[in-house]
Amino acid sequence: MEEYLDDGDENELEMADAACEKGHRPSMAVATAEGGAICLVCLSALLSDRRALTHHVSYALSQLSAAIRCPEFVRRLAGRQPHLLVSPLVRALSSFDDEPLARQLIDLVSDLSGCGLPCSVFGDFITRIADFLSSGALAWSRRQFFMLHCLGVLLNSCKEYNPAAHIRDKAALFSTLVVGLQLPSEEIRGEIMFVLYKMSLQQATPWDDENNHDIDLSSKGNSLLQLSLEALLKTQKDDVRINCVALLMVLARRGVFDNSFENDQIGGFNKEIDKPIHGDEVVFSSPLIEMFADAIKGPLLSSDSQLQTSTLDLVFHIFSSGATCLKKIQALVENNIADYVFEALRLSATAEEVFIQRLAIGFPTLLAVLRYVTEIPLHPVQNHALKLVWTCITNCPGIMSISQVEEIAVILTGIFRRPDMGELAMVSETFTLACSTFVEILRSPSACNIQQLALLFQEASRNAVIASLSSHEDPDKLLYSLYLLKEVYTCGVEGYSHASCARKELEENIIETCLTYLLPWLGRVIDGGQDEEIVLGIIETFHIVLLVGSEIQARHFAESLVSSSWFSLSFGCLGLFPTDQMKTRIYLMLSSVIDRLLGSDFGESIRDCYPNLPSDPLELIYLLGQSYLDDPLMASCQCAVLMMLYVNSLYGERFTDGNQVLASLEQYILVNVSSNSSCEIANSMMLSQLVHLYALVRSDPFSCQSLCSTEAEKSVFCLIAEMELDLFSIGLHPRAVKWFFQQEEIMKPLSYLVLNFCRSYSTNKAQICTQSNCIKLLDIQMIADLIVSGDNFVTELLVSLVKELEEGREDDISHLVNAMTDILNIFPGASDEFSLHGIAEALNRVFYLTHDALIIKTCSLFIFNVLSLANHETLSQDKNWLGILLKLLEHLRPKLVHYSFGQEEHLILAIFSLILHYSTRQVLQEASKAILLDKSLASAVEKVVQTACEKGPALNAYDEETPIGETLIFLLLLYVFSLRSLHAVFQETMDWQDFFQLADESYPSSVICIKCHDLCRLLHFGSSIVKLVSSQCLLELLTTVSEQREKKKKEPNWSVRYVESVITVAEGLLFYGDFTTSSNCRACLSMLLGWEKSGSLDKKVIGNSKWFRLVMEELIMTLAAPCFASRSFTNQHKPAAHMAIFFLKMDKVPSWMKSVFSHSSISGILNNLSACSLTSDMVKLFRELRVRKYLNKEQVDALHNLFQVCRKQVYKDISREEVVEENIHKVMKTPYDTGDVCTVLIKLLLSSNSYYNEIQSEHEKLLEEIDLFLQFSTIQ
Repeated sequence: MEEYLDDGDENELEMADAACEKGHRPSMAVATAEGGAICLVCLSALLSDRRALTHHVSYALSQLSAAIRCPEFVRRLAGRQPHLLVSPLVRALSSFDDEPLARQLIDLVSDLSGCGLPCSVFGDFITRIADFLSSGALAWSRRQFFMLHCLGVLLNSCKEYNPAAHIRDKAALFSTLVVGLQLPSEEIRGEIMFVLYKMSLQQATPWDDENNHDIDLSSKGNSLLQLSLEALLKTQKDDVRINCVALLMVLARRGVFDNSFENDQIGGFNKEIDKPIHGDEVVFSSPLIEMFADAIKGPLLSSDSQLQTSTLDLVFHIFSSGATCLKKIQALVENNIADYVFEALRLSATAEEVFIQRLAIGFPTLLAVLRYVTEIPLHPVQNHALKLVWTCITNCPGIMSISQVEEIAVILTGIFRRPDMGELAMVSETFTLACSTFVEILRSPSACNIQQLALLFQEASRNAVIASLSSHEDPDKLLYSLYLLKEVYTCGVEGYSHASCARKELEENIIETCLTYLLPWLGRVIDGGQDEEIVLGIIETFHIVLLVGSEIQARHFAESLVSSSWFSLSFGCLGLFPTDQMKTRIYLMLSSVIDRLLGSDFGESIRDCYPNLPSDPLELIYLLGQSYLDDPLMASCQCAVLMMLYVNSLYGERFTDGNQVLASLEQYILVNVSSNSSCEIANSMMLSQLVHLYALVRSDPFSCQSLCSTEAEKSVFCLIAEMELDLFSIGLHPRAVKWFFQQEEIMKPLSYLVLNFCRSYSTNKAQICTQSNCIKLLDIQMIADLIVSGDNFVTELLVSLVKELEEGREDDISHLVNAMTDILNIFPGASDEFSLHGIAEALNRVFYLTHDALIIKTCSLFIFNVLSLANHETLSQDKNWLGILLKLLEHLRPKLVHYSFGQEEHLILAIFSLILHYSTRQVLQEASKAILLDKSLASAVEKVVQTACEKGPALNAYDEETPIGETLIFLLLLYVFSLRSLHAVFQETMDWQDFFQLADESYPSSVICIKCHDLCRLLHFGSSIVKLVSSQCLLELLTTVSEQREKKKKEPNWSVRYVESVITVAEGLLFYGDFTTSSNCRACLSMLLGWEKSGSLDKKVIGNSKWFRLVMEELIMTLAAPCFASRSFTNQHKPAAHMAIFFLKMDKVPSWMKSVFSHSSISGILNNLSACSLTSDMVKLFRELRVRKYLNKEQVDALHNLFQVCRKQVYKDISREEVVEENIHKVMKTPYDTGDVCTVLIKLLLSSNSYYNEIQSEHEKLLEEIDLFLQFSTIQ
């Protein structure tokens, strides 16, 4: 107290020392700034006297209120006893019913608490008021209302610390306040809820006391919640509602709602709740959730925006908790809370921004509501929920998380999917809102980062279009579905630019939707007079696809449009809606279609003049007949018309009669081209299109050719020749190209164009020339197709170009020949066409014109392909082929001298082999003689063979992959074809025994010759392919000798030892892994063993041969018990079967054959046989065994039964089998394909081998052998 007095001046001390009239101590008086003093004892006595006059008390309070506004007075009051005022003021507040006086008291208490007095004064006020309220001494009255209001003011006044901490018995106060909620007074309930709200915030409730273990907090919370909801339901005052909603929000945050909502029905108050003051017990019969729904309806429709917003926050908080279940949301929806929410939205238009901000907070809850209402078709709240979602997304685009974007997309996709699943169609407003919301999702920043959304976008846009097309009476749906489709395509193409697969899939899906649904629908509804806005919307959608899409997808879409008569459809739209807007859209769309089909800027001519173009196609055609010399604008319009006609005709469409188009074109040519020698009408590209359009119309089978103008045709031909137009640099139609090559008058300018094409093609063969199914740049395939058709001059043009090229143009020759080689690859039959049109003469001239090594290599490759593919009847120019051959020999001889062979030399040797092959067909015989009698070639063959034979067993390592092995193979192939050619060309003049002489007995041969013993060495030591070709050489040689032996009846002058050595080599390869080699060796053995007429060789070679007996025993083992046979023999038993047949056919069958083919052995074979495993060779073997009587009756009967079953099986197989003719020819593309060259020669070699290429199929041979067996059995 002293510190306060030290600060005063003398006057103040004098005032303080003055005593009051009642004689109280001066220390109880506090001086005021006006010169007076207030005695604290007197003031307390006045306030405590219930009989005091109201105006006296009011005056005293006003004086004190005025005094505490002075800081000096407050300082002096703090030095006295300020606590003396607390109790009287609280007592006065509880004693007076006068509202103005009570308000004055409350204001004074509030001022004293915050004027700067010690904090204990503020705490003392709270403590005393709380004690009065919780004591229960006073009944609930209006005075109690003032006490509650004052406590609320105090609890709400101090922000620095916790005012509720001064409440001594918080539990008693809380219970008293909860019971007070049952009072009928709205004002008291409002004050109580405000105090409870503040106590809850300041942790002064039973839930905040850790020592309240004996109190049922759940029951307390349920009671408070129920009473609060009842109060909110009954009250009509917004200030009470605000306090109630605030309290409910605190309870929601404490989880009271979650606990209480677990009970479906609330029967009444908890037993622990005190009875109401008036004895009226309230019992609730409705569920708590329904009470909540009814209670919040009033606040939602209040005019107080703060109350509305607080109520929405409460709903959001309750239903955004983790414990929220679908039934709660369903109860709110069933109680029409959504309607109240939307009505609040409508009424709060002035607070739209605040509402949107609040709505964004409740966005997750809104999604849950949207998910629920969209699962029920035609739910009345769907529109409202969608509108709220759309509003939130539109105004707060960044609010959505990635998961929420995906969730909304799934919900909306489900909405569009329902009509497709047979459910009721959506109302128009719901459909448009769904489309608009989906568009906003597409534009959100999160959408582009979710690749899974691409499928949802595709499905939603497609289903939206399908649903809108089915709603014939609602054009808005279709317009909004088109709006969604355009946005999906635009945003998808831009958003998925980093993900090519997702972008491609989306583009394909949107284009498919346009082509499958929109385009057919547009064609159907045009005749029905559909709304112009819808038609414009569809065309605009198509236009966006063309403009925004990738090159490949947009071109595909453009091709699909023009293939579906888009030009006719477009002019149909113009006829139905002749407005400027439709004309603009149609012509711009056509220009974009042309850009995608032919390349950028090709549609520029239409875009430049579309406002001046007529809408009627007949008027467009009429423009072509006008002269443009005096009207530059006319020239621009005519260019646009020609471009549209050009593309329209390329795709076989007519938007007018073909004769009218032809007549207009001819008129245009006569008026604007023939009379304008300088050709200022347009650039060369436009002229090329004009000429191509003319050719396309002229080649149209539906146009009347008798009406063609010869003068116009001559003008076109002159234009081609004089202007040197590059006709093949633009998109071409095959029909027009064919017409060009049918006109003999323009062959010369066309030859230059073809040569230019060959130059570009030879340097870039991999370029893709196709633009569409019917528009192409000239390519090698198109030229090949022209050659196939045959009714044109293409083949003659190519051959004449080769003939006419002069020395020094080797590059052009190479380009031409390369192109012709690729033509053969596409159309092998072109070899006959080239041959018939004198390709041999042209090539002969080339060989004598140049000695360039590259030209020789290129031409050699072409020659090989022509000879390998041509029919022998077309190779009639023997003189020219002889010239070509001599040049090739001249080129080859330097290499033959040094035995230096490379890929080029191998190719020439292959050409020689083909020429020798054709000599057996009585063609190219002079060229064949030049090969056969060439000594350098014969010497090289002999030298290479000798070198190979000297390697002995090491020769096996030299296969076709090694230089020596590859050269040896080509020389052996040359030799085998020379053997056939020698037999055909020289016939009787050849002494074939020279080929069987030893080296020391022979003389240098005048023809290509490999001795028999050298062939045997190669056959024995060589690699697999060397064995194959050597066996074929040996077979050809022995076959020719056998024919000569039979014809001349003269035995070969060979020693037995020589024959035995050949037999030894052949029989050693009887079971070789390659079937052709083993079959050749078997055939050689058969011929050698059949030559001896006296039988001495049979007896010596066969009768005492343990090897042949072992072969037969292995054959029996293979047929009777395959598991015990040798593996090599199991795979190749057919040659052994042939040998067995040969032995059985001999005049004197070897004695051991009877023991080998015993009855038990044959029975074992029959037991192991089935109808499926039977072959013609085995039937033939059984027939020979039957002839030799090796079979008994039971075995013959068993074979009869087996053959009957086999016949039925074969007939079934024949009915199912398809005969496929395999082309053995293959075109060589480069001179380095020597491996393929070798393959072609071997296939050609084997195709003419009677042992390899048997005419009959296996089924036919099997049936024939069965018939022979049965016939023999019948005879016997």
